[in-house]
Amino acid sequence: MSRHIFRPAGRMLAGLMLLGGLGACAGGPQIRAVNAPGAYEPVAVIAAVEPEDGPQVNQWGGIIPDAKPVTPVDDGALGEIGS
Repeated sequence: MSRHIFRPAGRMLAGLMLLGGLGACAGGPQIRAVNAPGAYEPVAVIAAVEPEDGPQVNQWGGIIPDAKPVTPVDDGALGEIGS
């Protein structure tokens, strides 16, 4: 007998052993996933934003005026603030 006969038989045997091993793993005890307590509670809460009293301050500490400029702003210059 030569390798031409034993090699395919060995591959067939290895394949059957692999299928048997996978079948044994699949036939084991079933794992059931259970949700943790509080799984259906919301993750985040929407914050109620209330406007602050007084002037608003930007990220650089400057006060944001409530009024728009009275005169048109040209070339990036600041216009006069009116009430």
